[in-house]
Formats: sequence, structure tokens, C-alpha cells
Amino acid sequence: MFSDWPSELVPQQGWGDEAAISAFKDAVPWSVGRDFVAGTAKHLASSLGLTKPGPPIRSKIIHDKQLQVLMPALGYGLSFPLSEIDILRDCVSVYCEWLSALLPNPKSSVPAPILSDPNHYARIVINHFYYLFVPRGAQGPDVINRQAVLCHRVLRTLQNIAQNSPCLSEDTWQTLLLFLLHINSALLSPPTVKEDAGEQLCERVLSVLFETWLLACARCFPPPPLWNALRESCQRWRHRAGLIDQWNRINFALTGKLISFMYGPSFPEIKFSEDDLNIIPSTMSRDCIAQVWYRILHIIGNPVDLSRHTVISKTPAFLKYAISSELVIEPSQHPCLQMLPSIFLSAMKGVSGLVDAFLGVPNISLENLNQKGHHLSSSSSLSLSSEGRGEDSTRLLASGRAKCNSILHLFGPWLFEAALINCNMQASVGSQHKTDASGTAGSGSRRPVSGFGGESSRKSSDSSVPSEPQNDRLANLSPQHFQGGRAEALGALCRIFCSKKTGEEILPVYLARFYLALHQGLRQTDAIVTAHQEQASFTSNKYQGSKIGTCSETAASILVNGVDLFRLDLQGVVSLVPSVLGVLEGVLPEAEVHAPPHLPVPLLRRAATHVLLSILPLPLHFQGLQVKEVGCSSGERVVLSHLRPQLVNLLSNALQVETDPANTQMLLGGLLFCVQDAALCEVMDSISQHNFSADRDHNIMSSGASDTVSSHGDYNSLLDDSCETLPVGDSLGPVGSSGLSSTTSASHATLLSATDTDGPPSFEDPDSAHALFVRAIYLVCHRLISSWKSDVNVSLAGLELLSGLARLSIAEQDGLECKRAVKWLCDYIAYQCSRPARLHSKDLHSTIVAAFHCASVWLVAHPYLLHDKECLGTILEVIELGISGSKSQVKSSDAPRLKHEKELKPASMRVRDSAEALLSCVLSQVGTFPSVCGAESLSSLLDELTLLRHCNTCDVSDQLTRDAAVQHFRYFVAQNSIMLALLEQPLGNHQAFVSIPDPQPTVTALIRGPFGRVAWTLQLRHLARHKSSAKLYTVNPGRPLPMNDVGIKHNVNPKYFPDSVERIPLCKADKSIPSLESVMMVDEKSATEHDKLLQILDHQIAFEDNIRRQVEREITDYPDVETECVALPLCHEFQTARLLLSHFGFLSLDSLQESVESAVPSLVALDCSMAGFAKDLELLDTTNNRTIDTGHVFYVRAGQTNPHEILSNVVSSSSVHPHFLEFLGGLGWSVNVHQHPGWTGHVSTAFTVTTLPQDAPFDVNHGGSGFSGRTHVLYWSDALSEMAFVVPSPAPAQPNNQPAAANSVNMGIIIERSDGSGGGSGSEKSDSLHSYEVEVDQGSSISSHTSQMSFGHGNENRNRKFGRQTSALSCGDHKVYIVWLESFEDSYTFPANDLLSETITGRESTSWKDKEACIYIIFIHALTNGLFRIKLQGQNAKLSMAGPLIDGQVVSRRVLGTLVRQTALNMCRRKRLESDSYQPPHVRRKLRIQEMVQKYRYEMTEPEFYSHLFTSPLC
Repeated sequence: MFSDWPSELVPQQGWGDEAAISAFKDAVPWSVGRDFVAGTAKHLASSLGLTKPGPPIRSKIIHDKQLQVLMPALGYGLSFPLSEIDILRDCVSVYCEWLSALLPNPKSSVPAPILSDPNHYARIVINHFYYLFVPRGAQGPDVINRQAVLCHRVLRTLQNIAQNSPCLSEDTWQTLLLFLLHINSALLSPPTVKEDAGEQLCERVLSVLFETWLLACARCFPPPPLWNALRESCQRWRHRAGLIDQWNRINFALTGKLISFMYGPSFPEIKFSEDDLNIIPSTMSRDCIAQVWYRILHIIGNPVDLSRHTVISKTPAFLKYAISSELVIEPSQHPCLQMLPSIFLSAMKGVSGLVDAFLGVPNISLENLNQKGHHLSSSSSLSLSSEGRGEDSTRLLASGRAKCNSILHLFGPWLFEAALINCNMQASVGSQHKTDASGTAGSGSRRPVSGFGGESSRKSSDSSVPSEPQNDRLANLSPQHFQGGRAEALGALCRIFCSKKTGEEILPVYLARFYLALHQGLRQTDAIVTAHQEQASFTSNKYQGSKIGTCSETAASILVNGVDLFRLDLQGVVSLVPSVLGVLEGVLPEAEVHAPPHLPVPLLRRAATHVLLSILPLPLHFQGLQVKEVGCSSGERVVLSHLRPQLVNLLSNALQVETDPANTQMLLGGLLFCVQDAALCEVMDSISQHNFSADRDHNIMSSGASDTVSSHGDYNSLLDDSCETLPVGDSLGPVGSSGLSSTTSASHATLLSATDTDGPPSFEDPDSAHALFVRAIYLVCHRLISSWKSDVNVSLAGLELLSGLARLSIAEQDGLECKRAVKWLCDYIAYQCSRPARLHSKDLHSTIVAAFHCASVWLVAHPYLLHDKECLGTILEVIELGISGSKSQVKSSDAPRLKHEKELKPASMRVRDSAEALLSCVLSQVGTFPSVCGAESLSSLLDELTLLRHCNTCDVSDQLTRDAAVQHFRYFVAQNSIMLALLEQPLGNHQAFVSIPDPQPTVTALIRGPFGRVAWTLQLRHLARHKSSAKLYTVNPGRPLPMNDVGIKHNVNPKYFPDSVERIPLCKADKSIPSLESVMMVDEKSATEHDKLLQILDHQIAFEDNIRRQVEREITDYPDVETECVALPLCHEFQTARLLLSHFGFLSLDSLQESVESAVPSLVALDCSMAGFAKDLELLDTTNNRTIDTGHVFYVRAGQTNPHEILSNVVSSSSVHPHFLEFLGGLGWSVNVHQHPGWTGHVSTAFTVTTLPQDAPFDVNHGGSGFSGRTHVLYWSDALSEMAFVVPSPAPAQPNNQPAAANSVNMGIIIERSDGSGGGSGSEKSDSLHSYEVEVDQGSSISSHTSQMSFGHGNENRNRKFGRQTSALSCGDHKVYIVWLESFEDSYTFPANDLLSETITGRESTSWKDKEACIYIIFIHALTNGLFRIKLQGQNAKLSMAGPLIDGQVVSRRVLGTLVRQTALNMCRRKRLESDSYQPPHVRRKLRIQEMVQKYRYEMTEPEFYSHLFTSPLC
């Protein structure tokens, strides 16, 4: 920079007024001169008032000539040896006092000539001070300390003058700067020697030099010769560690000021200590700061020269030492150069810190720079920390940061050169994955890019860092010792390139050098690798079978700082995959890894896992791509798809040894992605081979929705091109499909013919989807039981992976492996339930609940498993364990215990609920899902209104209301959990009177239970249906033949008492009862009543006589030929409801009475005529029997932050990414909200089928707005869950100025809203103590607010409770956003809270507020290479990291929709698991039924109940 300017740093012998002092010294002998100087200095010092009390004496020196005599003497005294310390002290005191003439208030002892011309004499004094700092040779530590004290005093004085003097001239400033340069050269230029003055004063003299220099720049800018002198001097001091420390300190201070006015106050500031806050003068202008920053940055020359000891030692001082020393032959052999590795590392840390400052990394400070370990930057540590994974409260990089090219223009030459030190550019590629301790690759024509060369350096490179104390000769300094600084440079380069913004261009020359540097840095060439391998070899010999992985410092730095390398659109980055893969194999598969110092092994493995997850989709995405590896001169190319088996093995091996929970969950997400990607890729390949699709990539994302229904043709077929735009109202396909039937039958045959073994699976093709499926099941199940069962987050991640595997449609499914998976799940549940009571906690029960859910998914997806007797028995045993808390038969040899013999003690009520849900799934869903109603509804779509409209005996109008319809039904509740609605009228079907003259007794039952609503029509038949169709009688059966021989009829009057009774005499007791006559004579009233009774008897006797005579007259003529056999008329009054209840055993006396266990009888009649009954019945029907969730999809164009602009993006397909609509098709299928019986994303349209509005056209060219929920939504469901995906868009203009969902206010209050979690105060202990059986005087369990809005019956229901409590207001108002980004940087500015108003579902609590909402966001960024980068935000809860998607993961197009949907579902499930007040859907339905029992129960006795059965419900 200043090479054309001469340096003002003159030789040391000519500095310090040498001529005047030499004349004085030569004029008199040493002793005379010493006495003169001592006396003069003592006299002058005594007048200063420093040694004696009292004010200072005014100086008597009034002429310049006096000073011309005294000052050379004082200067001469400053050159005295340190043995004359008193003389030196007096001279220093006099000069320091005289320099106060430059201050605003000079001391009174300052001579008058100095006061009159202070700058002139100050320059002389400053020159004389030089002799004080000149080293005196070898001295003891005490003597050097005395010199240091005087030097410190002089430096303080000069620094005070520089800061506070108002009259410093330009010449004085230059003299002061030259003085500081000369004393630093005198002290620091010589090689470092123990206990010398330079070592003790190094930090102080350098800090004064740089701080004074900065003051001079602000007040009197130094000329170019001085800058050149400073540069030349600093390059001679580079062997001093203090120089680099001060250089970093000044650079950070200047950079902080520079950034503050370049990027504004919003840019992250550099943190400074209190001592460095005011190091930059406040008067320095911005232009001056920029000039000084750039000059100071280059003041030490090229920092990479610090790695070349031959360059550093090429100074006159080192040459002089080598000439005068007997031990050091060459200057480069001085022992002080042993510190160069740490000095080089410190310099590269400083450059790395400056890079972070320009990138906008928060909390950058010099203290953190010195405290952090090698190559571990604050940005990388934040991005890899598990705590800050999903929450972006603090951005890692500033949005207004500099471009990569700009930073590389500044620091690129240094960083690239530092990254390539000791690298042979012609090293063979074949050795890149092998450990090369020498650091070179044989002989080559090109010289390594390093200051080390020749045979001596190659020999010394095999040695490790010396641990013995320094000798007089330089020993064991090899290029490997500089790997720390090299790693720091590589880390800085990685952070620069990883800061690339979307659409930002980086110069190709920088990319090429960067890839070359990474390729060399990834080669395991460090000496530490050799040492670790030797240690690993020793350990493996000592402990057979153990392996230890190794990772060099440079490779570790690249992994930690370059986690985003494959997540960005870097051109040609795929060429690094082979090199990176070799490093990953040394880190991930080994249980123990020798990482560089100061780098935690879990953090290194986490970085390696991030890199692995970003590489996983590349082989299948670029199947035919041939990659030429960086640095390969042989022309060989690697086919990227051939690396896939290596990646899969690396992933599975890493899972086997990983112990960190966060890393394990990341690996599980990658494993599920591999299996799903392989399965869908094979399906698409088969489709392409059979020419079922003209375009290979057409609609490959929408196929992801096909894993919804395992036995449904329309939703499961990957060949259906119309899956994305499924017409509204289309009838569902057949329940089974041919492809699935063959797969199921084959798997069933395999399951029945194979024997279950616990050994690892074996397969031929390890790269196929089936092989990955089997391997994943075995690996995850084995680790889940062996080592993951105690960690709740890892267990949940493993169970989520197994659920994802269960939904996969693989051509060659192995029934035995599926059976093994279910068996392992049951074993896992049994083990968790059997753990000691002290270990039972909410987290433990959450894993059990998740395991039950996973088992349900497996059974629904693989119904043939229940055909296996052993598998069915295992499932039922674990269900029994979950419900009752114990098994009836622990061992096969034990006698089973009956139900009434066991005590009902489940692990917790949550576990019991999950077991009941699994039991219901086994009995009602396995093998039958989806039902004839479709996947949208598990319940029957028939209700009271529909049944009455199809009833031919009941004349109903079209305006029939629900209140009127329920009056035709009888309502009973059985077992306090099942509601029966019985209609005693035949339906208008083939059983009507018009078609069959003899209809059977018919009853139609609507059965509402915890798990849904079903409709049955039952008939009383004495024969089977196929037999009862034949006529068993003729039209005229004929008259029976008379029997004339009827015998003799004897008319005998019976006697009730013997004849002897009249002869028995009466006793007094017989006479104690008065006769009838005596009573009539006494009482007239009795006589009247007796007369009336006699009249009644006479009338009855006459009537009976008349009847007897008539009967006798009719039978006298028998047999009569005119009398025919006529069949009796058919009975039409059967009381079919009574028959049904009687046949099922509900009409016994015990069933109608309260018991000890329950205050509610087994059968209870409900009064449907009460007000509010129909409304509560509708509320029960809208309480879904599956979990319901909603995801809201947004499309953000580059730079958008306005909510209205974001919503407007999806109006037209031309304004969205070409793959966005395909992605939407992969989330689910399109349904019309008016004809859809399931969840629609809003309570106003959910669970009801209405007429289509006439003014709601569907725009086929929409960009996603067609799924806004007004007419259509995207829907997905299985037997356990429902999820709607809504794409909010701007609301159309309302003609009546009414909101689109104005009718949803009331519904939003009464719909059950506890699907999510809330801040309930319940505990797991109380959860496990209460049961669902409640007292009669208890009431509403959902919420008293809901009860009062549904009906108003006073205060009797206000304090009623049922079982486990929840509150409608304590629901989890969580939201799931799925955001498609055109620019990844917009993820930091996405207005999530501003869009909450567009995500209202009607299920929010009444106290819901925007700021209280818990928002989960899945960001999707489409890369230019066709892959997609994922970013997750908001997973900061205890049960965090819901998979399978991982923050930062890169996925392929074919599985994007499936993985996003599964992640959104798992986020909601984990939120529910975390809630203390969450109730499963079947529990909420059960509680609503119990609530209706308490409100509408008939209070009747047993006789009244029986009589009620014989009356019509309309009476």
C-alpha cells in the first residue's frame, strides 16, 4: 500500500538526540558524568514536590541555554544501567513534570522556556525517553520490573498528553508516533527471550502505540511515510503474540464503528468491554474511520505468513541473533517461533471474527473470540444448538448483510491461502478418504502451498505437537501445527458461502477456489488423525470389537460451519459429495469419536447429521448424474446414484450408535425420508416402464396423498392423474382394489407360512424400498426397546417413524416383518407399563399413548395381521393390560384370571383411553376402513331426519325439524355410554306392506357411542332370512276330522271343605268375629252397603248364567260342516323397542336399578320432549370421533411482508411456483365443504351436508385460492385422524356486507375445542385415580359455559362433574402454518401473527388472543436444482422436534406433500400429548352422553318404566 513511500523509521543509533548526549558523555569521565547527572537530577526532582511534602518549588531555570546544558545530562542519565535506578527515577520524574507544559494546566515547576515553547522541548524530551526503553541485556526479573515501572509511568504521561493536550503541533505528533515506533522496535524486534523487557512490556507498549495512533488519525492524520514505517515495524514484530492481540482489538473497534454507519443501527453490533468502548475517538469522521480501518487491517501484511517461520524470521534482529548465538544456526530455528501456531490461530480468529461481524452474526465480541474453541463460531453454535433449533427469536445472520462477493473481495485472498497451506494440489484423489499423516502425497512437480518444503519438513510433519519445554533450538514445528488456524479459515469461508441469499450470484472463481479448499480440508491429513488411529488401534486390541472414529480439525470445522452447503443453490456443490461422504464415515458410524479440542462430540455429530440429511435426496434426484470430483486429474467420474447404498448404510449405522436425543431424532427423520423416497421412486419407475404416464414427473407430488387409505382405490392409486382435482361429490370406489388385494393376500400368506424369529432380517437387494422398509423396522424397534424407551422425545420420534412406515404402499410387503413390528410395539407397551411406580410420569404415559396409536395405524394399514392367531392374541393382551392394568395370563402356563377377579388399576386414565381406542379400532375399523360412507366419515350419515323422510308409514313434510323428528323415537342410554334412538316404524324399503303381506317386527336403531354413530334395522324373525322366504302353509289347510269318541262327561260339583266341618262345635275364638247379621242390625250404613253389594252379585250371577247358556248352545251342534278353520289376523303391535331391549338383556330388574359401582342404572330412558334435547343431540353428533386438525397454507413471494399481498398470491396460477399446486395435491384431496360430512377447517361448514350455493363458481385457474374453505378445501383422513388444509385468500365482496362465516359464531362456542393442549392444572397422579363412573348428582364435564348456552335449567347442573376434568377455555389455540417461500430469507420476516385472523376455525377458546397463539410453521423453499429446503419454527415445547421433517432438511419433490402432512399431524399430536387437560375424542363423546343422561333422564319406577315401553312415543 505504501511501498512507494520512504519509511521514516531511521536506524535506532540515530534516534534520541544521540549527538548531544554523545558530546556530553565524551567530555567528562564516567564517574564525573554520573555524579553530575545524579546531582542535577536529584536537585531538579526535589523541587517537584514529589519526595517532600508541600507545594512544588517554582523553577529557577529561565534561559534556554540552561536547558541546553541540563537536558543532555538528563538524557544521558536515562541511558544509565538499571543498577542506577534512583538516577533513572529522578530523570523520569523531571521530564514527566516538564511535559505537563503541553496540558491546559501545567505544573509550577516547569521552567519558563518550556512554557513558552512546549512543543519544541517536548520533542526533545520524547526523544530522550527512548533510552529508558532500550533493553539493557540479560537482567534479573527484579531489575526488569523496576525498568518496567518507569516505562509504564512514561507511557501513561505520553498517553495523557496525547489525549488532553490542546496544543500539540504536527511535528510533535509525528515525533510522538516515531518515538512509539522506535521503542516498540527496540523491545519487540529481537526474538523473544524469557524474562526480557520486551516480553513484559509487549502488551503495554503496543496498546499505547495503537491507541495513540488512532488519536493522531483523528487530530493530525499521519503522513504516508509514517504509515509505511508502522507497516514495516509490525511485520518485524509478528513473532510476538501481543501484536496480533492488539491488532484484533483495534480491528474489532474500528469494524464496529464502520458497521454502525454503513448498515445502520438495526445491524447487530459488536460487543466491547468497558476498556475498549472509547478506544476510537469520537471526533473521528466516517471517512477517516474507513481509511484507518483498511490501513490497520493490512498493517501486519498477509496473516498467512504467520504459518511460515522462514518468512517471519527474515528480519535483521533474527539474523543478528543467529550470528551471535552458538546454538541457532539459521534465523528460522529460533525457539520463539514455537509460538507461531498459536499466533497464526489468533490472527485467523480475528479475521474470522471480522467476517462474522460483516455477516451480522449477533453477540460478536473479542472476549467470545478468545474464549471459544477452535473453528467454532457463534453462528454455527447457535444454528446447531438443540435449544434454539425451531425458534428464531434471534436471527443468526442480518438481513442487510454484505454480499458474499464483497466479503470475499476483502478477506478472500487471506482465507483461501490460509485454507490451502501445506496442500499438494497434485495429491491423488484415491487417498482422500484415507488418513495421510504426512500431509503430502508423494513426489510432485508442484510445490505445496506452504512455507514448509524439503525433506526436513516432510520428516517433521510426522510428529505431533511438542509437549516438552522449549530448548535453544527450534524442534518439532511442522505444518500440522498450523491446522488450527487453517481450520479457522475454512470455517470462515464456509460461513461466507453459507450466507448466500436466494438469487445471489457468487463469482465462479471464488466457487472454484472454495471447492478446492474444501476438498483439501476434508482430506484426513492431520497428525491428530494418526495419533487417534494409534490410540483407537490400542483400544480395539484391549477391548475387542470397539471402534473409534476420527475427524481432523479442518474437516470438523467444515462440518460445523458448513451445515448449509448442500441446502443452497451453489453451482457445482454436488462435486463435493464424495469428499464429504468420506468424512461422515469417520464421524457418524462410530460410537466414540476423537474430535478436535474444544469441540463437543455431540455438536460435531449433529453437524455431520445435518450434512447427511441434506445429501440424502441427491442420489435418487440426480440418478444418472456423473460427478467429477474436485482435484481429480485422472478424469474418473462418480455416478451419484452409486453412492446411495453408502449413504443408507451410513444412516443406519449412525442410528445404532447415536446417544444424543436431538441427533437421534434427526436421523430418524432422515431414515423415514429414505424409505418413502425409495418407495415412491420405485412406483414412479414402474409407472414409467409400463407407459401409464406420458410425463415421468407429472403429478408425482400429488401421489403423496395416497397413503391415506390403504384399502381405497381412488385415494391409493398412484396411476390416477385426477387425484389432485377430485370432482366434488364423486362416489368412492370399491372398498378393495385388485392391487391391494394381491398385496394383502401375499402378505397374509407370508405371515401364515413364516415363523417369527428375532434375528436380523436378511434380504438380497439392500437398496430397494422393501429392503429399507425391513431394515428400518428392525433397527427402530430394536433400539426403541433396548435404549430409547427412557427418552420421551426419541421414543415419540421412533413411534412416528413406525407410523409412517405402516402407511407406505410397498409392492413386496413382508407380512412377517409387519407382524414383528406389531409384536415389538406390544412388548414396548408392556415394558413401559411394568416399570416401577416411581418411574411412572406424564412423559412415560405419553409414550404409551403414542405406542397404542402406532399399533392402531399398523392394524388399519395391514388388516391381515389379525388373521394370525398369535398376533391377535398379543394385541388383545396388551389392550387388556392398558384397560385393566394387568394381564389375565402373565405366562402361558398360568391359569387365566377372570374379569371380576382382577382389580381395575390402569397405569393412568390416558393409557386406558388409548387402549379402549385400540380395541374399538380392532373391532370396527380394521378391515372395514374406509366404510361405504367413504374416508370422510367413520359414522353413518343417517340421522333422525333422514330416517323419517324414508319411512312410508310416517307422513312427514319437507319442513320437518329436528325437534319434531326426535319425538318419533324412543331414547335410551345403556351402560351410561351408549345412546339408543329406536324407531318402531318400518322403513320404506323391501319390507314395506305393499311388497310383502306379512312384514316382520321391525325396529330401526341409531346407536351413538363413544366411537361414532351407526344405524341398524333389526327384524324379529323365527327363521333365517333365506328360509323364511318359503311358504310353510297352504291357502286352505282343510278341516280336521272330528273325534266322536270323546268319552263320558261327569258333572261333579267340587267341595272346598269336608262334610265334617259342619259338625265341629264352635269355640270362643270362633265367636270373637261377629256375624254379618249382627253388624247390619247395629250399623245402618253397613246395612246400606250390604244391600248394594248384594245387587252387584245378583247382576254378575245373571250375566254369567247368560254367558254359560250361550256357550252351551253353541257347542251342542259340534261338529258343524259350515264351520271353517280361519287363520287369526296378524298382530301389528309388537312394541319392537321392548323386544329389542328384552332380547339384549336390558329389561331385567337389576338393569333398571342403581348399583354400588355406578349411580346410573344400566338402562336409562331419556325424555326427548324436554327443551334443548335436539340441540344437545346435534352437539353430540358434531363431536367428532377422530382428532381434527387444520393446516393453513400460504405462498410468499420474494420480499413480501404485507399480509394482504401474501393472501393475493394464490388468486391466479400464474403468480405461484409451478410445483406449488402439485404440492397442494400431495397434502390431500379436494372436497366440497357443502357436501363434505367431515372436518372442513371451520365449524360453520363441518360435519354437515347442505345444498350447494348457486353463486359460488369454482375457478379452475386458481393458484390455491380454490381451497380457501369457501367452496373447497384439501382434506386428508385415516381411521384415527382428520386434517383439513386451507389456503387463505382475499375475501370476495359481500353484497350484504356480511362476513363469510357470520353464522359460525355460535357454533364456534358450542363445538368441543379441546383437541389441542392447554395450560390445565391437572396432574398425572389425579389422572390415574379417577374413573368415568360418576354420581347421580354430578353434571356437565365439558364446561358449565357450554351447558348454560345449550339449555337453561337453573343451578342444579352447575357443579356437576364427570371423571377427568377439562375446560373449554383451556384448549390449545395452536396453529399450523405451511409457508411456501420464493426467497428463504423471508422466513425471518414472515408476519405470522398478522395472519392469525385468516386462520380462525371456530374452535378457539373465548379468551383466545393473537399474542397467546402457539404457531408452528413449516417453511418450504424450492431450490433451483428441483429439491426443497425445509425450515421449522415454533417447536420450543417440551415434546419438541416432531418429525419426520427436520429443520434444515432437504427433500425431494415426490415426497414433499406426504412428509409435510405427516409433520403437521405429528406437531398437533405432540401438542395434545403435552396437554394436561386434553381428552381423546371418544372420551368427549362419552362425557356428552353422560351429560345428557343427567339432564334428560326419565325419573320413573320400574313399573312405570315397563308401562312406558307399551305406549307410543308420540302419546
